Amino acid sequence: MLMQRRGPYCATRLQVNCAAYMRLPSASLRVAVRARVAAFDGPSAEDLLPMKLELLKKVACLNRGAIASSNDKYEVSSLVEVLEEAAAAAASPPSLDGVQGKWELLYSSVEQFRSSPFFWAFQEGLVQSRELSAQIFAFTDAVPGATIGAAFQTISFDTGRLISEVDMEVFPALRGTVVTTSAVEPEPPRSLVVTVQSTRVANSNVLPFADGLAVPVQALVEAVRGPGSTRVTVDVTYLDDDLRVARTRPDGEIFVYRRV
Repeated sequence: MLMQRRGPYCATRLQVNCAAYMRLPSASLRVAVRARVAAFDGPSAEDLLPMKLELLKKVACLNRGAIASSNDKYEVSSLVEVLEEAAAAAASPPSLDGVQGKWELLYSSVEQFRSSPFFWAFQEGLVQSRELSAQIFAFTDAVPGATIGAAFQTISFDTGRLISEVDMEVFPALRGTVVTTSAVEPEPPRSLVVTVQSTRVANSNVLPFADGLAVPVQALVEAVRGPGSTRVTVDVTYLDDDLRVARTRPDGEIFVYRRV
């Protein structure tokens, strides 16, 4: 069966009946929220709602960051930084248990496929060069006819697993979902330790028999680079019931997710 394409995310339930918030200018919102961050009690969830809505409005039609201009990226980064400042100012950070569940990627400050832990481990564990990996990623992103679709992460501490799914299409005829399985454990107060284990292509319309064939990424990379080379740390810089912001180390790239 052909994979169902999932288009750009352009609305969220948080935006419903919030037209007044949408009209507030970003600069004024940032000033107002930063003023509350400076207060001893920090901003409340109600204080942060306009800023969250402004962020959601901004990323809604950027096709997960794929069509973001330099100015778009600057504005998104500025909005994210205010939310991160608010999170850092909280008397106690939210429990990392809150990251469990299924999340959809809304925005990435780099190529969308890099939301998969497979590519985090590829850069840090195998290539071990940000400059070289950036060139490889740029080449991959520029392959003619290549399209990146929706991306999801499902996290469970009960199973100790993070499952990443990224829809990809190479030319109109070749479609599939890159599924990467990783071990995950919380590292309080705000980080996740992810060890990439395997990856496979699911829902392929060309190689349906390959759905059950997984590439043992951990074994292959560790054979070259040694034990622990597929282990990466991701910082959860903002988290609430609906929204999660993560940054990869050491480059601090931004990934914004909504809970599904």
